[in-house]
Amino acid sequence: MKDSVGDPMFSVWLIADSEPKRWHGLLLTPLDPRHPARHSIWTSVLDYMQEMLYRLEKLRFASDRLYITNAVKQPEHKPIATAVNWPASLQEESCSLGKELSYFRPKVLLTFGAFAFEFVRRASGEAVLFPFGHWTTRRLGEEFRKRLALYDSTRVNILPLLHVSISRGRFLESHRYFVGDVGKEPANYFEFVGTELAQLFLKQRKHLRIWVSGTGGNRTP
Repeated sequence: MKDSVGDPMFSVWLIADSEPKRWHGLLLTPLDPRHPARHSIWTSVLDYMQEMLYRLEKLRFASDRLYITNAVKQPEHKPIATAVNWPASLQEESCSLGKELSYFRPKVLLTFGAFAFEFVRRASGEAVLFPFGHWTTRRLGEEFRKRLALYDSTRVNILPLLHVSISRGRFLESHRYFVGDVGKEPANYFEFVGTELAQLFLKQRKHLRIWVSGTGGNRTP
């Protein structure tokens, strides 16, 4: 499997967890579109986002240029969920990602799940470290809303999303815990995140080159 896919100069990155253990030898890229996990954690968000972008401004997000990579290649490289101090090899991988972030400076960095979020937090130099098990569905939702409100176009903005928890047995709780009290009932994580991202991208359109060529007419930055 390739380490990444897409354009690292693109303003939006996706950082997933790790390669699927059983299928990494058969898949070509991180979040390979043939693997169902991609569609259970990303496609539904993208659908709501694209619909709002088109309805409001006749714009379309250029998802084919989206830069996608994994936090680590092998799931065995992840520490235990309660560990604050990570092995030196994992710290080196985090540092390597930090150098890429400093060089390419994506505006929006979406992370999938608790481990990817904590990995990217460390890569970006955030001071307070947590075991990745600290990041429950509820806390990831709180972080998403907080970081969205504090968005800064001059830096890398890390926005945590859910990983496979949104498609497993407690999926209804995941919708409710992530969205919190700000969404309409019944809580729909995909709709909430998709529309929030669309609104962010429209508000920041002067700073983002993320649109499909030809959409939006002369209004496209």
